Amino acid sequence: MDILNDSMLVLHLIGVGALLSGFFYQLKDMKTGMKVNAGIIHGAWLMLVTGFTMAGLIPAIGEENINNVVLGIKSVVITAIFFIAYAFNKKEVTPKWVVPGIAGLTVLNIVLAVFGPIVN
Repeated sequence: MDILNDSMLVLHLIGVGALLSGFFYQLKDMKTGMKVNAGIIHGAWLMLVTGFTMAGLIPAIGEENINNVVLGIKSVVITAIFFIAYAFNKKEVTPKWVVPGIAGLTVLNIVLAVFGPIVN
């Protein structure tokens, strides 16, 4: 189970990289309006699937002290990232807050992972 959990963590970090690189690629269009590109939508999808898989694997790897508050907040944040990215994926004109908001929520997810550990 540890190998499966570690491989999910690697894929989760690849998703974070894809999402943030999609944001940085669109940064040149900040004034005219950024679009949700393939990197953002695929990174969000990968983060969602691997994040919930890792959350489901917590009891299987023998951890007993789960911080449910942080796990719940991270679940809400990653779900919001995915649905915002999915909702504005095919739009011709996206509001200016969408892509920076997705990037901000991704950074919030990273901060919660570092400073609010899921397992005590």
